Amino acid sequence: MLRHALFSILLLVCVPFAQGQEDASVYCQPGPWGRIEYHYIYLAVPNSILDNFPMPAPIPRWCFKGHNPDWVRTFLAGIGLDATTINRLVSDPRSVPDEEGVIALFPTEADVLGLSPANCLTLCRELAKYAENPYNHDPICVPDGDVDGWLRGTDIPKNVVELIRKLVYRNGEGYFFSDLRLVLKYAQSDTEARNWVKALTRMRGVVATLHIDSSDDLPTLRRYWSANFHRADSLPMLDAVAQNPHGATLDITHLLPLIPRQLVYSYTSPNTERTGQTPNCHWTSLNFFNYTRQNILLDLKLASSHVLDDYDMVSPPYSFGDVLFFLNADGDAFHSCVFVADNLVFTKNGENEIIPWLLTRLDDVKQLYGREPNYRIQGFRRKWPEGG
Repeated sequence: MLRHALFSILLLVCVPFAQGQEDASVYCQPGPWGRIEYHYIYLAVPNSILDNFPMPAPIPRWCFKGHNPDWVRTFLAGIGLDATTINRLVSDPRSVPDEEGVIALFPTEADVLGLSPANCLTLCRELAKYAENPYNHDPICVPDGDVDGWLRGTDIPKNVVELIRKLVYRNGEGYFFSDLRLVLKYAQSDTEARNWVKALTRMRGVVATLHIDSSDDLPTLRRYWSANFHRADSLPMLDAVAQNPHGATLDITHLLPLIPRQLVYSYTSPNTERTGQTPNCHWTSLNFFNYTRQNILLDLKLASSHVLDDYDMVSPPYSFGDVLFFLNADGDAFHSCVFVADNLVFTKNGENEIIPWLLTRLDDVKQLYGREPNYRIQGFRRKWPEGG
């Protein structure tokens, strides 16, 4: 099963515009990859893209599909709403089931904020089942639950930031925000609403550098970053930096193979959409070492066959270019990314054409996809043909 973690178009449009979140460096654990440090960055949607999409109505809405009003009443009672509130929500003339069996409820801010954390989670998990609730189906992930770090430097007023903080909930390994509609009602203009949406699109990635000097084991570095010399394209750059007598640093993106080096920190262009299907996480992972983009890997069945034929299952410690598949309890892959070094991976978190390719932490990817219960990660390593 391929589960595209499709985020709302408004919420996850990203381009290579980055604003630093934190000044402090983070250092990777030592390993054959060398000495790596990185800084966090946030990528945000540019106005040129945001302007192409309408803002959602600033009216909170809970949609249930395939259930009758009595089921909805029972569910609402189960999350702690009182009989008066339930009757108000379900008896609202706007809440009559439509021709597709969707019942839309329109809660007040007090209704939303009055839920306990446990009941809020129960509600959000139920709403996530229906595509009619796009901000629950594909919620915004708040890295580490750090609202202040996520929104630092934006123009969202403090009172609205405090409201967002109250609305962030934990689900699995991550913290999420789904109540965009409720927040937008505080905007004083369309321009302000768009600026807030832009701020809420911020996605965390990293900019990582490799430190090299005469004390480093250059043969080990060369072996690691060339995948045991099967992809030696970046070695001239590595060697050139290593020759600096005073030591130097090298951006990790220069050590990525051709395709990820072209894609990282960018989003899907019209040229990559000519196949009729937007590149997803599996296409991204399985094209990591390719010299030309193999769009046949957009087909789930053929991508699965490719993994079975051309990859070996491996356990940690992982090596440069290993594909990490996130598997659910049934063993189906719902996400994949590529191991780079230590806790760093190359990933595209969904199929949406305006979700970026990122260098980020594996821990951040786990926060996003850790909503899947009982998931596990399985590594696969490419089989290299003789001389390949």
